[in-house]
Amino acid sequence: MGRRWNAVVAGLCLLALGASPAMALTKVTSALGGDGLLFVMHHLAIDGGFFKEEGLDVESVDVGSGPRQAAALMGGSSEFTLLGFIHVLKSIAQGGSLVALAPGLNLLDIQLVLSNDAMRKTGITPAMPVDERVNRLKGLRISITSPGSTTDTWTRSLLKARGHDPDSFITIQPLAGGNPMLAALAKKATDGFSWGPPQSHMAVAQGIGEIAIDPFTDTIPEIAGVPYVVIITSRDTLKNKPELLRHAVRAYTKAMKFAREQPDAARQMVRKDFPDIDDKIFEASWANYRKALPTSPMISRETFEKTQAWLNITQPKPINIAYETAFYDAFAKEAAADILGK
Repeated sequence: MGRRWNAVVAGLCLLALGASPAMALTKVTSALGGDGLLFVMHHLAIDGGFFKEEGLDVESVDVGSGPRQAAALMGGSSEFTLLGFIHVLKSIAQGGSLVALAPGLNLLDIQLVLSNDAMRKTGITPAMPVDERVNRLKGLRISITSPGSTTDTWTRSLLKARGHDPDSFITIQPLAGGNPMLAALAKKATDGFSWGPPQSHMAVAQGIGEIAIDPFTDTIPEIAGVPYVVIITSRDTLKNKPELLRHAVRAYTKAMKFAREQPDAARQMVRKDFPDIDDKIFEASWANYRKALPTSPMISRETFEKTQAWLNITQPKPINIAYETAFYDAFAKEAAADILGK
C-alpha cells in the first residue's frame, strides 16, 4: 500500500509540473564551454533530476569556449546554455539575437594562475596591491579559452583598466578549457592561465603554480557585482520553443532552491561529478562557489549595468544595450513566484 501511495503521489507531482509520468522526455542539447565548477547550476539541475521533473532530457556537450557556445545557440544546435553574460551584449551589438533568461553564477570567478617560475620572475606576491601585480605581468604568456571569450575579456580588462595594451604587454594564447590550460602550464608551454576552480587549485596542489589574482579574495573594482554565466538562448529558440525554455528556467530555479535549502546534499551531488579532484581542492573550491550561487532566477538591472560597464573597458566602441533587450524576464518571474514564492 505504501509503495502504491508513493507512486500516486509522484504521478500527481509530475502532473502538477505540467508533465505526464508516461510522457516521453523532450531531448535537448546544451553546449557548455569548458569543464570547471562555473557550471555548477547545470550539474545540480541534471543530477538533482530537476530537468527530468520538467520533462527535459538534457545532453551536455563541451565545445570548449564561450564563442563556440554562442555559435551553437545561434545555429540552433544548442537550445540553451550557461554562458558569460557579455556574450548576450556582444551578440545584440553585432546584430545577433542572444538573450538571457536567468543567472547561473553571481560572481566572475576567473582567477589568474602563474607558474612558479613566472612568480619568481615577476616578483609578484599575494600581499601586493592588485594594480602592482597586474603591472608586473609584462612579457608573460597567458592562456585563455578563445578570442572574445569571457576569459579573454577578463584578462584584457585587467590590463586595460590599468593603462596597458593587452596585445603588446603580454602574449595571449587560446587553449580551450581548464584541463588544457593546466596541462600547458605543467609543460611550461605557458606562464599562466585565466580560469577558475578546480584547475586553479589543482595547479597549486601539483606544485606547478600559484593563484596570483583571485576575485574570491581580491578587490577588483571593475568586476565588483559582475556575474559570470547566465542562462542564455537565442531569440529564434525563444520564439519557436518557448515551453522548452520555460521548463529549463524552472529546472534551474529548483536547483537554486535545492542548493540554498540543502547545501550539504548539493555539495555531495556536485562532488560526484568531479571524482578525480582531491578532496581538499574540491572543498576549497566549493567553499567559494557556495557564495556565488544565485538564489533567484531574476537578473537585476544593477547587475546588467555593471556587466555592460565592465565589457566596455575592452570595447573600441562602447556598447549601449537596453536591459529589457538583454534579459527576457517572463519565465524567471513565473518561476520565482511559483517555486520560490517570490
